[in-house]
Amino acid sequence: MVKSPRRLDATEIETLLTLDVPAHLATLDDSGFPHVTPLWFIWEDGRFYMTSIADRPHLERLSHNPHTGLCIDTEDPERPDGQRPNRQVRAIGDAELFPDRQAEWTTRITEKYVRGAATAATVATRAADERVVIRLRPMRLAAVASL
Repeated sequence: MVKSPRRLDATEIETLLTLDVPAHLATLDDSGFPHVTPLWFIWEDGRFYMTSIADRPHLERLSHNPHTGLCIDTEDPERPDGQRPNRQVRAIGDAELFPDRQAEWTTRITEKYVRGAATAATVATRAADERVVIRLRPMRLAAVASL
């Protein structure tokens, strides 16, 4: 018997969205084919924020077609029954693009993922590039876990 996934509660969603795992951003090319790009993110005030170097292909695709999907997921180690429980948040919506002036979002996002002695150098390296913020306010959000 196949069991349906269970819905995550608000606390489980917030916990998942604070983890230092990448989001997988789906964009569409001019022929309608999907492309998936892993990106670091921050979830704040009901929106996902990501940054990327200004000349990246996924930004070009978003500038032509802002429809996007996003998935953040984790998978636990294998249990004795052979299952690998997972949790995921999936979102769809239209992305907004804008310059990351003074590297505000790049700094905040980098500090989420990089800790310790390497933080300052990594922030400086990433902030040196011209970066664009990708903001996604989900039109629809689904959050589920396997049993």
